[in-house]
Amino acid sequence: MSYFGGLGSGKGWNKFNFILTPPEFESIFEKLKFHFVITNTRVPIDYTATDASYVFNGYKDFFTKIIIGNKEYDKKEHWSYESKIRISITNDINKIGFKEIIDKERAISAFKLVDPTEPVINISPFYLTFSENKQSLSIAYMNTQGTIGLELTYPKVVSFSTDKFNSAIDAQQFNNQLLFNDLVKNIKALSNKPKLQSSTKLYRPNFWISPEAKKLINENRYLKSNGLIIL
Repeated sequence: MSYFGGLGSGKGWNKFNFILTPPEFESIFEKLKFHFVITNTRVPIDYTATDASYVFNGYKDFFTKIIIGNKEYDKKEHWSYESKIRISITNDINKIGFKEIIDKERAISAFKLVDPTEPVINISPFYLTFSENKQSLSIAYMNTQGTIGLELTYPKVVSFSTDKFNSAIDAQQFNNQLLFNDLVKNIKALSNKPKLQSSTKLYRPNFWISPEAKKLINENRYLKSNGLIIL
């Protein structure tokens, strides 16, 4: 990428964790100007953006097979679903550039790298990590077996390659901050913060869940295996 995000102490990332049903997830994008773009790996040379239907269908599979699925955890199968919803969002496709992949001083013609000129919003999973012995519950760590929902992230500050990443620029000045705010507002309109009950303690984790998702979420295998119930 042509920028780095989340620089320094207190200048990291805006984050928002949530659980919605697949129809609700699709609905939060209604009436918004947006494009889904792969930014975390190389893309085919003729790539411009990712169809919204691919992401929405990918989330439907991710929700039914991973979030509320009850099959035994399989790392390879898990990634096949997770990779479809690890995606970036921008409100302006013209802010997404591309560059050649150079390997040992020659261009690789079949693929290219995505090179955003302004910060994008990222979607990825978020995870629960529970310790009954320590009576602790966290959503701060990667724990694929505890996959429970999605996380939106957008940098608070960015630095650009144009000045060799020497300047920290407030990312609020870019339009994707407004898109991030609109998505969060739309999610909050459908959801609220839950309570989570273990056998000994009531927790109030920092994520949002819709009433419709709450009807299904306790089928999650990590919740069931740890005796946890989302109220």
